[in-house]
Amino acid sequence: MKAFLAALGAVISAVAGNRAVTAVRSQTPYACGAAGGVLISFEDDMSVLHSRFPNLNLYVDTPSHGFPPSYSIMYCLATAEFVESDFGSGYIEDQRRFAISSVTWSTKNLTLEKGDNFNTLRGKIDLVRDENNRTTATNIPIGTNRAKSNLVNLEVNPAVGVDKPHQGEFTFTAQNPNPVFTPCFNGRSSVALKFDFDIFAYTKDGGVSSGGWDVDFNLIYEKCHWAPADDTWGQVRIPDYEVCKYKVANQTTLRRGLYRLY
Repeated sequence: MKAFLAALGAVISAVAGNRAVTAVRSQTPYACGAAGGVLISFEDDMSVLHSRFPNLNLYVDTPSHGFPPSYSIMYCLATAEFVESDFGSGYIEDQRRFAISSVTWSTKNLTLEKGDNFNTLRGKIDLVRDENNRTTATNIPIGTNRAKSNLVNLEVNPAVGVDKPHQGEFTFTAQNPNPVFTPCFNGRSSVALKFDFDIFAYTKDGGVSSGGWDVDFNLIYEKCHWAPADDTWGQVRIPDYEVCKYKVANQTTLRRGLYRLY
């Protein structure tokens, strides 16, 4: 029996470690399209949240009303969605939560001339937690409760390309001074976890990079014990954010829409 339980525990752990993205969306498809342009993964030990943007690049944005010199920019807004059960089985010994301790930006080839002044890098993630609040198969309406918190919002000055040019690989790491923990994950398939990424870079006077930026979010990962208070997590909370109504008297069609926002 002990051998069986140990084997079962190993299987549960292996499944919990296999975190698969269920959906990817991009608000900036020209920079980081959802189909192959946004690659999100976790280390098996949850030490790092990797985000790779194979097509993202720093480019010169020349003002339409003038001539160079002009600034360079890089911008990606994307969302990766997971299911809460990807982060724990719900068993007490397998419940986890994490916070972001630091952010590392890197690219293989960054070209800056003296005076280009690479002065802004941003790495931001908001976590949106959508929970199906249906309790039975006949509960009408079926709704979604939404909670949202910022996990990290770092904007730093790399100070590269100021007094001398730069050519080649680039890596920059910044610590997160205000780590915010996720709720304790309870392994519920009815809870969707949506990570909203905001990646931004800016130079004062030009500069380019090759396509492909990696942004690694280093994690503080710890065991926890789920409690009802975890379902009140979030800097912003919207009960019944979205509701599906069905089986309405004298109607046979499905109606879907916003039910109540407050």
